[in-house]
Amino acid sequence: MSRSLSHQVGVLILGRLVSYAAMFIVPLVNVRTLTVDEYGYYKQFWLIYETVTPIVILGFSRSLLYFLPRIEEPEKRSAYITQTVMFLAMSSVVAILIYAVMARTLGEGLGEAARSFFWRLCFFTFFTVTTDYMETLFVAQKKPVTQSVYHAAVWGLQAVVVIAASYFSRDVSTIIWALTFFAMIRFFFAIAYTHVNFRLSLGFVSKASIAEQASFAIPVGLTGIVLLLLTQTDKFIINSFLGRQAFAVYSVGAFQVPLAGVIQTSVGNVTLPLLAQYQSVGDFAAMKDLWRRSLMKTTLFFFPAFVFLEVTARPFITILFTEEYADAAPVFMVYLLLFLRTSMETSTVIQACNRTKFLVAGLAIGFPVNVLLGITLFKLFGRIGVPFATLFTLTGITVANLFYISRLLDTTVGRLFPTRALLKRFLAAAIPGAVLWVAYRFYPVTNFFELAAAGLVYTGLYVFVGTRMGLMSTRDLTALVRRRRSG
Repeated sequence: MSRSLSHQVGVLILGRLVSYAAMFIVPLVNVRTLTVDEYGYYKQFWLIYETVTPIVILGFSRSLLYFLPRIEEPEKRSAYITQTVMFLAMSSVVAILIYAVMARTLGEGLGEAARSFFWRLCFFTFFTVTTDYMETLFVAQKKPVTQSVYHAAVWGLQAVVVIAASYFSRDVSTIIWALTFFAMIRFFFAIAYTHVNFRLSLGFVSKASIAEQASFAIPVGLTGIVLLLLTQTDKFIINSFLGRQAFAVYSVGAFQVPLAGVIQTSVGNVTLPLLAQYQSVGDFAAMKDLWRRSLMKTTLFFFPAFVFLEVTARPFITILFTEEYADAAPVFMVYLLLFLRTSMETSTVIQACNRTKFLVAGLAIGFPVNVLLGITLFKLFGRIGVPFATLFTLTGITVANLFYISRLLDTTVGRLFPTRALLKRFLAAAIPGAVLWVAYRFYPVTNFFELAAAGLVYTGLYVFVGTRMGLMSTRDLTALVRRRRSG
C-alpha cells in the first residue's frame, strides 16, 4: 500500500496549517503588546533575516529532494546530507558577515535594526540556517507524517515562545532573545537526530558528490535569490521611503501571504521527487498529468480562500489587528491577488528537468523591471502601487514559465493548462462570495465571532456549490485523511 498524492500533500498541509494557526496568533498578540514603532522594529528583524539567509543558503537544502530519492546506498546518502550541513554552516557565517556590513554602513531603518539586534541575529541565523535541511530530509525519505509533525512542533513551539515573551515582557528586545534561545534548542535536536539516523561523517564526502550537488543546488539557489529579491522589493521601497511605522502597517497588509507557502511548499515537496523520477525515464505524459492534478487540487484551497478574504478584507484587518492598522486593508487586497497567482506553481517542473538556468534568467530580467516599476508606481499612486508592480512582474514570469514547460513536456499551453476546469472552480468559489458580499451590506461583521461565523457560512456554501457543480465529492473531501492505492 502506498499513499496517494492527495494524502501525502494533505498530511504536509495539515502539519503546516497547525503551525500556521499558531504563527497566525503571533502578530495578533504583538500588535496589542507593542507600539506601532516597536512592531516595525520586530518586522525589520525578520526582513533582514528573511532576505539575507535565503541568499546564502542557495538551493542545497532543496537539492536533497532531487538526490536522495535516486540514491540507495547509505554511504552516499550520508555524504549528501553531511555536505549539506557543512555548506549551511558556512552559509550562516557569510550571513553574519553581511549583518556586520549592514550594521556599519547603513543609517537609520534597517541599519539601526541590524546594530540593535546584531548578536541575536548572528546566533539565531547560525542555529536556524545550519538545520534548514530537516524538513526536506523527511520528505525526501517519503515520510510526510514525520515531516508534518516536525514542522508543526517547531513552528508551533516557536509561536508559543514569541507569544509568551510578547505578552509577559511587552518588549521587542526580549522577544528576539527568546527566539534565539529557542533556535539553539532546535539546532541541538536536529544535529543529534541527523547523526543518529544518518551518521554525519566527512569520510563519505567526495569532490564528485560535492560537484554534483552544487551543479543542481547553485542554479536553484540563484533562482530563489532573485525571486526573493523580487518579492521583497516592495517592502524595501516602503521601508526606505516611508519609515518604520508605515512599514509596520504595510507588513500587516502582507500578512496573509504565507498561507500560499503552506500549500505550495507541501505540494512542491511531494511532487518534485516524483517529477524527477518521471523525467529520468522520459515519461512526459506522467509529468503533465501530475502537474495538472496538483494544480487542480491546490485551486480547491486557493480559490475559496482568495474570494472569502477579498470580500472580507477590511473587517479581517481591523478585527484581527485593531483599527490602528486599518490602512493595511487595501494592501492586503492587492496581496491576495499575489496569493491567487501563486496557486499556479511552474518552477517545480522546470527544476525537475534540471533547466533551472531558465528560471534564473527570467527572474534576473524581472528583478530590475520590478524595482523600476515599483518606484514608478509608488510615485504615481503611493504605497498601493508598490505591490501592484510585484503582481505584474511575477505574472509575466509565470506566463513565460508556462510556455517553457509546454516545450519541455512536448505539448501546447492549451493542453497543459486546464482553462475551463479552472474557471469552473473559480465560479464555484465566487458564487458564495457574492452571497456573502450582499449579506455584509445588511449584517456588517464587527467582531471575531462574527468573522468566524462568516467563514463557516462561506465554507458551507462553497462545499454545497462545489458538490452541486461536480467539482468535489465525498471521496474528495476524505482523500486527504485516508489511504488508498496510488494509481
